Amino acid sequence: MKNANNPLISVVVPVYKVEPYLKKCVESILAQTYSNLEIILVDDGSPDNCGKICDELKQKDPRIFVIHKSNGGLSSARNAGIEIARGEYIGFVDSDDTVEPNMYENLYAAIQHDKTTLAVCAVNYVYEDGKVLTKPGLGENAIFNFPEAMIEMNLHRLFDMATWSKLYHRDLFDSLRFPVGKLSEDYYVMFHILDRAQRISYVDTRCYNYLQRKNSVTRSNKINHDHEYAALEQMEYLEKNYPEMNVVGHVAYASAALTVYDSYLKNKVRCPKEKLDHFKTVVRENQEYIKQADFLPKSKQIQFSLFGLSTVLYNIVFKTYRKIKRI
Repeated sequence: MKNANNPLISVVVPVYKVEPYLKKCVESILAQTYSNLEIILVDDGSPDNCGKICDELKQKDPRIFVIHKSNGGLSSARNAGIEIARGEYIGFVDSDDTVEPNMYENLYAAIQHDKTTLAVCAVNYVYEDGKVLTKPGLGENAIFNFPEAMIEMNLHRLFDMATWSKLYHRDLFDSLRFPVGKLSEDYYVMFHILDRAQRISYVDTRCYNYLQRKNSVTRSNKINHDHEYAALEQMEYLEKNYPEMNVVGHVAYASAALTVYDSYLKNKVRCPKEKLDHFKTVVRENQEYIKQADFLPKSKQIQFSLFGLSTVLYNIVFKTYRKIKRI
């Protein structure tokens, strides 16, 4: 797509300790069929050669800009990129991932066609052994209104809270930034973004390649509780602003608590009794909302029931399921 009338898209790429992946990531963005891009590489105080690689890449293409800053974490790096972004639209790519050549052309075309301010695409889950897994798609592009998008996002079905598989009109970030110091910064921001957008374009084409690194933050022995904390903020936000969506908020909170517990199992970390009791309490206190959630798939209903019935049995079933399905 080379039409000079196409608006500038700013692609923000936070960079930290990704030497083996960085060049491939940036090259995949440079290869976009939508060429009116600026690529903002934010070297977040990386202790390896990433800063040098960023500068070398900058010399190869005038569309690349580099920020060198002291380490502040992923939120800080993304925020720094947003601050200098000149584009009418903003995208994010994690520096160990890659994007398909038509990703931003597809996302922008959906925004134009649907008259929306936000578009999201389907994702490939790429493993280091070369295996690629995908989730079932819709079979066609679609538009979701705010309640529908909130359900879809919180079910982690066609799309989820991840920042990187989306294209945003820059106005969606007016006075909104990623919270510094959080491990799941996306979760704290995305429900605000969806509320501002109100209508969301979904592109049923797998354009983003999400690398499943064994040593990534999401696969660490340090258990991340931010998913639950962010879901609580989301629940309280919906209670205040959209009380008709209370079921969505409460079920998402219970589901997030269960997801954190699953992280203990997945990472083979013993869950302290007080944490387990807390997760049980969250699920139990939200049972009435879970019963009302006609949007919940049968598998999720069974998961809630099994957890309430027996954590020993739940653990066995979860570990067996993980061996079969790797996403």
